[in-house]
Amino acid sequence: MGFSIVEGRLSDKYDHFAEYDFMSCQATETRLMGVVALKVTWRGRNKPRARYYQVIHLDYSEYGIDEYLEFDCNPGTDTYKQNKEDMNYHWDHFTGVMGGDVVNIPPSAMLRLIDMAIPLAGSNIDREYDDSTNEEFREYALMRLDMMREALDRQGITSDLCSSEDAMRAVSEKRIGAYAVINYFIMRLVDRDFDAACMLSSIDRSELRNSELAEPGIQTLIKSSISKSDIKTDPPQDGTSYPFRCTITTLGRAGYYHSSFVIYLDGDIRSRDATVTQLDIGSVLKLSDYESAVQVARREYLTVMQCPDEIINGFDGRYIAPLAGVDPTMVPNGWLYTIYNKDNSHVNRKEYKIGDDVYGYALLTIGGELVLMSNELTKINMLDNAAVMSVYGPYLTLKGRYLIETPIFHTLCHAHAALFEDLIEPAPQD
Repeated sequence: MGFSIVEGRLSDKYDHFAEYDFMSCQATETRLMGVVALKVTWRGRNKPRARYYQVIHLDYSEYGIDEYLEFDCNPGTDTYKQNKEDMNYHWDHFTGVMGGDVVNIPPSAMLRLIDMAIPLAGSNIDREYDDSTNEEFREYALMRLDMMREALDRQGITSDLCSSEDAMRAVSEKRIGAYAVINYFIMRLVDRDFDAACMLSSIDRSELRNSELAEPGIQTLIKSSISKSDIKTDPPQDGTSYPFRCTITTLGRAGYYHSSFVIYLDGDIRSRDATVTQLDIGSVLKLSDYESAVQVARREYLTVMQCPDEIINGFDGRYIAPLAGVDPTMVPNGWLYTIYNKDNSHVNRKEYKIGDDVYGYALLTIGGELVLMSNELTKINMLDNAAVMSVYGPYLTLKGRYLIETPIFHTLCHAHAALFEDLIEPAPQD
């Protein structure tokens, strides 16, 4: 007599999808940032109120599948409430951090987006940070996605009806300005995300692969500065495209790079959804440590307040308006609240900086200080006022407001039990 192994519902190898029908897929319009989050909803075949959810984070740079979670939400079961809360928590976290709108996409586009990410999840990819735990996770995610694909195939759903470009456009911002086109194109090119770079450009893919900007390997765009030029100074090859002069700072594995070039669009500064038609590289230079520090330094506006013990022990960010809905992260020196802007409009600027997607920070330190920080004066004033006007306001004691040219806030976050004055003693702002 032969025996076979029957997988239970708690097993990773149990095919939950066989009990459900595909219902919908929500996605973030963030493909131009190099990532996309998906929430896939399945309806119970024999239990119409039952739902099965997948929350997936796709990365088109190094990892392919950056996060993969499943939630079995069957009303009437002991786990229903907790699983639904956990699913919403993870989905809200992704959508809150990524900044893009959430849209419904067809299953064919969903599958095509997953298809485009899977090669990057392979074991043969050279990654800067990786370990056996991450490798095991990706193996698990790939196995579960294979099961999902088989279930969809049985329902007659495939990726055949959606091209790669159509799938990317379904999860990309619409009607973006000229500065955003340039910044997104540079982001995707230096990240060696050639699928997205090609979507934004009419330049041949092989030319993009061989570009000097992509030679240092995968890089992150730290800052850019864009200025309008003219066809007399920088004549285009096609005679009609509009030139823009750019300088950028990027960070790769070997360090920071400073590059200058002229980029051409088929539309002027007022155009929407323009295409990059030409890229003329001036220079790509590796920066010294000192030059790197100068390039990436940003001034910080800080407000420091003393909190009594009773506030620290029961602190709830919901009572300070900008912190409402923000989950704190534990850091060596306390609890860090990161407040993100609601969209990615910071990309459509002639002066782009990587941290501009963050509105500001609040750090509740082990030593009893509430430290607010933003890189913009108007935003620190808003955070300051919100704290003072909150229910905690009467119990907070102002220790000082500071403008610091050399970044220190994140050092404070990671200096265990340090007080602000332990790190620096600048002259307070008037």
